[in-house]
Amino acid sequence: MTIVTAARVRCLTSGVVRGKRAQSGPRRYLPGGWAKDTLPVNFFLIEHESGLCLFDAGQSARAARPGYISRWHPYLRLARFELTADDEPAAQLRALGHDPADVRWVVLSHLHTDHVGGLEPFAGAEILVARSEWERFRGLKGRLRGYLPQHWPADAEPRLVEGTLDLTEGGSLSIVPLPGHTRGHMGLVVRAEGGGWLLAGDAAHTPAELEATIVGFCRREGLVPLLTHDPLAGTGQDSTRSTSSVVSSPGTPSRRARTNGALSRTP
Repeated sequence: MTIVTAARVRCLTSGVVRGKRAQSGPRRYLPGGWAKDTLPVNFFLIEHESGLCLFDAGQSARAARPGYISRWHPYLRLARFELTADDEPAAQLRALGHDPADVRWVVLSHLHTDHVGGLEPFAGAEILVARSEWERFRGLKGRLRGYLPQHWPADAEPRLVEGTLDLTEGGSLSIVPLPGHTRGHMGLVVRAEGGGWLLAGDAAHTPAELEATIVGFCRREGLVPLLTHDPLAGTGQDSTRSTSSVVSSPGTPSRRARTNGALSRTP
């Protein structure tokens, strides 16, 4: 297998999400009752020799304004997004010196709002979505399931994926199915000399909560799992990392970012 000799995965954060204090029961659907702590809304930029790849598209600052999220749906009453325009993915890429138009691929783990909210500036990229996820996302039925298809960019045409898919020759960027959080949930394997990463979206909140099959896969392949709502993603402090060494260096933090690091693997 041909593996790239160097790869960088940047963990960026498009604001935070605040849940309810109550973890169960009908009262959590009532107004107020917000938790003190928040979780990051991470997305990931892969700087690859074949082009820039975005894993998930974070959230839009519009989600923090009234009317963007359909509050009639009980599921959508359980989270409050807190971010500004400077926290949006496109703004963060520009701050790193990248033009959003230069992104070649956008791989979407699934289509919940905190994974696709910032998609519009990347509509010209090849956007990859699991076919089963796209089918459940669309139309009125999608809205009833808690998706927000009304905010999908009109000029964004997804490439529908079934099963695994190598984006590059040699498998250095590979889409893998990770069903569970949603039926069409998927991840992205980024391979580099000596190991790599599994970008796993909402497969769990932290690596300690991952299913044993995913943990075993990461150990066999020498992959570090990176997750959307893990505050330690990108910090080099992950307790379930592979035996391969990972160098972590901080990036320029956004105003609300908990994590904004760059993970680099070199030979």
